[in-house]
Amino acid sequence: MDTKKSENNMNDSDPKISIGIPVYNGEKFIRKCIESVLQQTHRNFELIISDNASTDSTSKICEEYLHKDDRITFVRQNKNMGPNWNFNFLLGKAAEEYFIWVAADMFLLPEFLEKNIAVLESQDKVVGCISKIKIDYTYVDEFKTEKEILKKIGLTYRPRDTLPITGNYMERIRKYLRHFPWEMFYSVYRTRALRKSFVHDFFIGHDAGLVLGVLKYGEIQVVNQFLLESFPSGMSSEGMMQLTHKIAKSNTARIFPFYPLTKWCVKNLGWKIFFRNIDHFLRLGFDGLFLQSVSVYQNMKT
Repeated sequence: MDTKKSENNMNDSDPKISIGIPVYNGEKFIRKCIESVLQQTHRNFELIISDNASTDSTSKICEEYLHKDDRITFVRQNKNMGPNWNFNFLLGKAAEEYFIWVAADMFLLPEFLEKNIAVLESQDKVVGCISKIKIDYTYVDEFKTEKEILKKIGLTYRPRDTLPITGNYMERIRKYLRHFPWEMFYSVYRTRALRKSFVHDFFIGHDAGLVLGVLKYGEIQVVNQFLLESFPSGMSSEGMMQLTHKIAKSNTARIFPFYPLTKWCVKNLGWKIFFRNIDHFLRLGFDGLFLQSVSVYQNMKT
């Protein structure tokens, strides 16, 4: 086997970033995902891939790249440790100032790292940065059903997009809760702040909890270009009923899927933030109930 490494033409003065790809049975997308990282105009990075004991050809594909580029570290777990454990494992391995998780079904356009890191380098008050994101729900029938039902009853759901989360701490929290842009989880972060904010409990909305935790340390900005593409296909493509069956630890959480997130916010952000944003927490409760109802309806049709 040819083990010659690629020429990376890195400038040692460029800010370094750790990129973590957590993957389980991702053979459909993992090759394109890795290629999108290797084609970045910002070359000074380390790429860590953690395969959570896949049963398909994921590991074989990753090993091909391990022998092509010396920036890549590949770890295959002996058994599936769960998605949250895998995300934390990658963060723990990160050695650089900046960090980003890239899901196996996400692809970075070539200037993604360069433009997001430039914002972090130029603005000390910014703790995270992401671009606009193009989301293709081809593999998610659940989302199509949501839109159909909302259209019938004359309502519109929150737009799914990234947006700048700025202002003082209370303003940042309120803005995030109002729009609830889950995509912000995949921002480029300052590694130190991200480690302080990791949510070790696994519940529906734990990714939002992480972002709310990061907002303690500063703002999250958005590069106003579409530099990130996502094709939700794993756990994120499952219906709410399937997710609560796997994750929920109480009957309350099965009926109101975002109840554990609300409970986490009260414990970790405080009662003051809860009461100042009770309107958004109530809406979040309704959103979860609605999504659960759609999922039940979808399941009854199949």
